[in-house]
Amino acid sequence: MSTRELRSLPAEYLWDGLVLNEDIFNHTGTVLLLPKGETITRDKLNKLMGFYGEDKNIMVYEETYLEIMNDEHLPIEARQKLMENHVGYTRLQQNIGALFDRTDYDSWLSTEKMAPMIREVAGKIRDLDPVTILSCINFPRPMDEGLQRHSLNVALLNGMQAEWLELPPDDVNTLVLAGLLHDIGKTMIPEEILNAPRKLTDEELKIMRNHPIYSDELLTGKFDDYVRLAARHHHEKLNGTGYPDGIADEEIGICARITSISDIYDAMVSARSYKGARLPLDVFDMLYQEKFDGLDRSLVISFLKNMRARYTNRQVVMSNGRRGEILYIPLNDADHPIIRQGDDIRQTDDEWYCKEILAAN
Repeated sequence: MSTRELRSLPAEYLWDGLVLNEDIFNHTGTVLLLPKGETITRDKLNKLMGFYGEDKNIMVYEETYLEIMNDEHLPIEARQKLMENHVGYTRLQQNIGALFDRTDYDSWLSTEKMAPMIREVAGKIRDLDPVTILSCINFPRPMDEGLQRHSLNVALLNGMQAEWLELPPDDVNTLVLAGLLHDIGKTMIPEEILNAPRKLTDEELKIMRNHPIYSDELLTGKFDDYVRLAARHHHEKLNGTGYPDGIADEEIGICARITSISDIYDAMVSARSYKGARLPLDVFDMLYQEKFDGLDRSLVISFLKNMRARYTNRQVVMSNGRRGEILYIPLNDADHPIIRQGDDIRQTDDEWYCKEILAAN
C-alpha cells in the first residue's frame, strides 16, 4: 500500500456512480475495500453500509478526500462538516467551547495561557486559503454553538483584517485575542436569553446589552487595554449612539473598530430561528450602503476591497442549480456580481442569483 496520507471519511458520503480514481480502504487503512477504477453502485454502497453501519468510516487518500468533499453530489451540510474537520476549524471551535464552559476563569484567562490558541488561529490565517476560512465562517451554526463559533469567527476576521492592513505580527495576535474574548461577558448572560430562538423583549435586550460590561470586568487586570476595550467598546459607534458608554470618534480605539466590523459581518451571515442567514455578497452591499451606522468608513472600505478580491474568480452555485464563476464584484453593487456560467456572462438579478459560494475551485 502507498505511504501517502490517508484520511477518514464516512462511508455514507460515497454515492452511486462515483468512479474511483484511487483505492478505498477499511477504517484502519489496512484492508483494500474497492480498487482504483471501480464504479460505486447502489448495491456496493448497501453492502458497505450493511457491513459497517451508518456511523463507520472508510479511509481514502488525501486527493480523493478533497475530490469528494468538493463534489456537488455531496449534500452541503456534509461537505461543510468535512471541510471544517479537514482544516481544523472544528477542533478550534470545540476548544473554545470547552474554555467558555469553565467557570474558573482565573485558570485560563490570561495572555500567556491563551497564547497557544492565539498562535493556532493566527496560523490558520497565514496558511489557509482565505475563502476556505470564510466558508467556515459563513455557514449557519447550531444554536448551541453560537457563542463559541462566533468568537472563533470574529478572531479569524480580526486577524484577516489586521493582515490586510499590514499590521505587525504582535498586533495581529492582539486582534485575534480580542476577537476570541470580545463576547466573553455573554457567559454571564442567562442561557434562556442568550439562546432565545426569537427576538428579545425590551427587558431581555437591556440584560443582553450588559455583556460588554461583563466582558470588561472579566478581562480587567488580565489583559492589556487594547483587548479589554475592544470587548467593552465593540458595540460603540463613531456617532456616539452605541453602547454601553455612548462614546464617539477617537474615544473608540482601532482594535474595537476592527472588532465591530468582524462582529457585524459574522452576525449577518449567521442564522437564528427568527433570522435567515445572508449571502456574503449581500452583507458586502449592506456595509457599502452604510446600513450599519457608526462604523469606521476607511476600515469598512478596506474590508470590502479585500473581501471582493478574495471572492473574485471563485466558483458559485447559481439559482438554476448550475455552477458558475464570479468574474467581478461591483463595490457599489456587490450583491449583483458578474458571473460566467458556460458561455453566458452577465450580471445577476432577482431571477438568476448566487445561492452558495464554494470553498475551492
